[in-house]
Amino acid sequence: MNKLYTLAAALLTATAVSAQVNVTLKVDITDYLVGNTLGAGGIRVGGNFADNTVTNGANPMVNWTPSNEFSAMTQEGSSNIWSITLTFPSTAVGATQLYKFVNNDWGTNEGAATLTDCGVDDGNGGLNRSMVVPATDQTFIFCWDRCTQCDGTPASFEAVNVVTNFGVYPNPANDVTNVAFNVSSPSTAVIEVYNALGQRVMFNDMGSILPGAYNQTLDMSGLNSGMYFVKLNVDGRSRTTRVNIVK
Repeated sequence: MNKLYTLAAALLTATAVSAQVNVTLKVDITDYLVGNTLGAGGIRVGGNFADNTVTNGANPMVNWTPSNEFSAMTQEGSSNIWSITLTFPSTAVGATQLYKFVNNDWGTNEGAATLTDCGVDDGNGGLNRSMVVPATDQTFIFCWDRCTQCDGTPASFEAVNVVTNFGVYPNPANDVTNVAFNVSSPSTAVIEVYNALGQRVMFNDMGSILPGAYNQTLDMSGLNSGMYFVKLNVDGRSRTTRVNIVK
């Protein structure tokens, strides 16, 4: 019995140690290509990846070397969206990952002041993107040199498979709007509201919730007329929809 218990414990330990988190980064370069030319090496990524033992598939990533073959991103069909999936060991969860998207190689990279809300000083007069390594697989899409997607919606766009019937009403709204959704399993939920500039203007932490239907009322009376984005985060993944405020 002791031997069986020891073997089982060893297997559990090995499983825990081998746990990984996959983060897919995508960047839309449509706006960037207005006035700029895509380099021969395509879009790539540079960051302190070796510090967090990041791999691209089975291949180790190196620090701040976008010219490295494993730093190359992949174009999605004929679109202007490029992507790469980074694999982090479980020991990197909670660590800070610094990075930026690069056109071909250094000298044609991101780092403008428009990354202020999601970046940190790179020590060379620019900004690095900064990400806290999540505990679950995530996918993010950004617009080049912006903290949001190109249409202004928040960067996280991975659909929540436990969420259905997500929507807001009334829309347009005046002083209040309601966020309706269903969840199929116990979860934690947070509702955020962003303005058209990608700035968060409201945060509503619902905490732990049980399976069922929810209808959360948001007080919008303090917001000016305009378009806003309501982001529902469930267990670290999110869905976003638009709402227009009319005073």
